[in-house]
Amino acid sequence: MIDVYLYVALGAGIAAGYLTQWRSPWIERAILADVVVLVFFLGVLLSSLAAVHLLLAIPLALGLLALTLVLTIGLTFVLPRRPRVPGTGKRPSPLGVFIVLALVVGYGVGRSVALPGGTAITVTLLILLALVGFNIRFSWSALRTAPTPVVAAIVGALVAAPIFSLATGLSFRTALASTLGFGFYSLAGPLVTTAVGPLAGLVAFLTNFFRENLTMVTAPWLGPRVRAEGLTAMGGATTMDTTLYFVTAYGDADSGSMALASGLTLTVLASLAIPLVLATL
Repeated sequence: MIDVYLYVALGAGIAAGYLTQWRSPWIERAILADVVVLVFFLGVLLSSLAAVHLLLAIPLALGLLALTLVLTIGLTFVLPRRPRVPGTGKRPSPLGVFIVLALVVGYGVGRSVALPGGTAITVTLLILLALVGFNIRFSWSALRTAPTPVVAAIVGALVAAPIFSLATGLSFRTALASTLGFGFYSLAGPLVTTAVGPLAGLVAFLTNFFRENLTMVTAPWLGPRVRAEGLTAMGGATTMDTTLYFVTAYGDADSGSMALASGLTLTVLASLAIPLVLATL
């Protein structure tokens, strides 16, 4: 189920930015600070998982994710792309280091202190969407290229799942449900856990959880190489919220419309495809 409040926050930010036409360096700094806080609480959420399950699930999740992303990003190079907009994109920064540290510290704190990780994530995500919306620049040319990352993400998921299942023995049902999450870990994890079992659900959760965080961590370095289409396909469903900033900051500055359209499409698709896969396979 899609949280309507996420879109309310994003819409409010877009409306405020459009009406005021005000830009200031503090907005970007506030976005970066909010992202670090959000990742910290994601680490807190991850700390609730048993360590032995993590040891079993992490290699499977990382392997499935790596194959999915290689295929997905590779496809964006053969599908239609926009010409690069002069002067867009940013130089690599140490932001990825801070994100990893926030995740690790959040995990450590969550293991020793009871924190309301779920509630905190919701609040920080709403703030992030409002700030990103305020700072976003729409471009119809970018919006028309949304099919490129959407098609790349879908085909990457459909091809990676059977290959990984054959290579590792992970059930095709679990692999496909995991890749079709497109980063929507809060949906994929619980659905797979209920239908298949806790370890399979953990693989699905981590595959999508790592997809979101890997997009944020690697964006400063990958952005100039894979551009907005590659980052958008990599982020999957998360480009409508948590990774939207990273696409516009390190891909192309006017690609917000493309990222939003792609993220929303993949979010809806994940909501429909995962239950269907689990019910029919």
